[in-house]
Amino acid sequence: MRKYILSLAVMLISAAGVQGQAQKVAFVNSQIVLDTLPEMDSVRATVQKHYNRLQQDLVDMESELEKAKAALDQSMSDGSTSAVRKELMQKSYQNKVVEYQNMQQVAEQELMAKQKEAMLPLTELVKKAIADVAKAKGYTMVMENANGVVLYNLNNTDDITGAVIKHMLTKPAGK
Repeated sequence: MRKYILSLAVMLISAAGVQGQAQKVAFVNSQIVLDTLPEMDSVRATVQKHYNRLQQDLVDMESELEKAKAALDQSMSDGSTSAVRKELMQKSYQNKVVEYQNMQQVAEQELMAKQKEAMLPLTELVKKAIADVAKAKGYTMVMENANGVVLYNLNNTDDITGAVIKHMLTKPAGK
């Protein structure tokens, strides 16, 4: 029992010693880093091309929807169209509206996935550059500040955004 208590005490003292070590914390705005990189132009072009294709598909579907609405309106005002035919046309139009709404949602999800896919290699390079700069400057932790998370910092030299940009621009792409 005495050995157990002694070993527990040693573990607690060791843990306290590790926690007592000073943490050197930096912050970085990775969005600024990404926006500065020339490779972002290619990512933006890829995403824009995909967006344009999706947008054209939606415009085409919207045109079909407008034609279906016009046909429905005409049949509703036409006294010679049977009630059954009017009901079928109305259900068909409602189905097209639902299909269009689903298409919008799928397009939005697809665009977000494409953007994430296109950004992934560049994001990984930025993460590596942040780690390289942080290690070189002796930081033990780096906080993201793209959304203004760091509200106060006594020492602005802890902002490594510029150093990361410089590191990435002086390093060959993909390294």
